[in-house]
Amino acid sequence: MRIKSQLIKKLNNSTTKGFTLVELLIILMVTLVLIAVLIPITLHYTNKASARSILAEAKNVKLSMYSVGLDCRATNTPFQDGNGTYGFAPGIMNEVKTTADCQGDIYLLKWDADTCQPEQFFYIENGYMVTYQKVNNENQWDVSKLNHLINGS
Repeated sequence: MRIKSQLIKKLNNSTTKGFTLVELLIILMVTLVLIAVLIPITLHYTNKASARSILAEAKNVKLSMYSVGLDCRATNTPFQDGNGTYGFAPGIMNEVKTTADCQGDIYLLKWDADTCQPEQFFYIENGYMVTYQKVNNENQWDVSKLNHLINGS
């Protein structure tokens, strides 16, 4: 009897020192569920922050276009060239990018020479595209995330 009670005490002591397999599996499952929930939320807020950053850069580009446009008007040099790839006269796009301190591509679609301001342009950087359009004297901004769906080669 005495040996049996000592054996039961040892078994009871050994089981209370650590986690059981079921407890470990429950902890693992709860951790995996938390990870599965937190990763999409984190990605959503990361993408939203990136989009806001690109929008801020596009607004700097618009301000830079206005500044460079005023300089072009004062020196009587052309700002827009509808035949060019990006819509700017030669050398103007580099000046706008330098003034705005941006790295993306700028596509000027419409330019108002009277006010020296863009009426429509695209700004593309880091997989995001910002569309600016002036409609009824109101500025409309749209930010889209570009996804590469197919390869043309």
